[in-house]
Amino acid sequence: MTTADASRTPRRRPGRPRGSGGADTRERILAAAATLFAETGYRGTSMVAVAEAAGLSQTGLLHHFPSKELLLAGVLQRRDEQDRAALDLGHEPRGWEVLDQLVALVDHNTRREPFVRLFTAMAGEAIDAEHPGHAWLGEHHRYATALVAAGLRQAEADGTCLPDAPLEHIARVTVAVMDGLQIQWLMDPEGVDMAGDFAAFVSTVRERWGTEPRDEA
Repeated sequence: MTTADASRTPRRRPGRPRGSGGADTRERILAAAATLFAETGYRGTSMVAVAEAAGLSQTGLLHHFPSKELLLAGVLQRRDEQDRAALDLGHEPRGWEVLDQLVALVDHNTRREPFVRLFTAMAGEAIDAEHPGHAWLGEHHRYATALVAAGLRQAEADGTCLPDAPLEHIARVTVAVMDGLQIQWLMDPEGVDMAGDFAAFVSTVRERWGTEPRDEA
């Protein structure tokens, strides 16, 4: 191609890249929005900024996500799907294995700092009842607490947890420790061993409330 030919070649405007499908474009948008929401918060991020980061025109962005609220919903849904994928053991966890699974998740999160930053940024904003992520945050905590409590009830039924264990209390504190360690780790990633500290917490809970399984013989 000559210099003259190059000068006559129109520059490609932001929009859908050649050969990219709708699913690929949607994923690119969600990844760009997640990064921006984590860095500047939901309220501090404009749709124009998301479109630019995703290499799209604003019209192209609005084709996939007609509003900022729907974009946030997509980002949070994507985050939860990634969380569940990270927790996948190939089978349904039971009893104390639920807490072991959370230990593995926290360790996994040490290798995906942007993911952790997104959650803490959204959680900080979504405390506001008027924030579009408020319902998601409440459901996230309810789900996580119920997951831990259900595992402990199974452990109690299996005879591996003391019958007087305050299951709901343990579940709420477990979720609070996970959230709190994430903030401390983001503030000081070199000084805070998020995975090790959470594993030690779970070990302490199990030493206090765990017991040997009943003999079924």
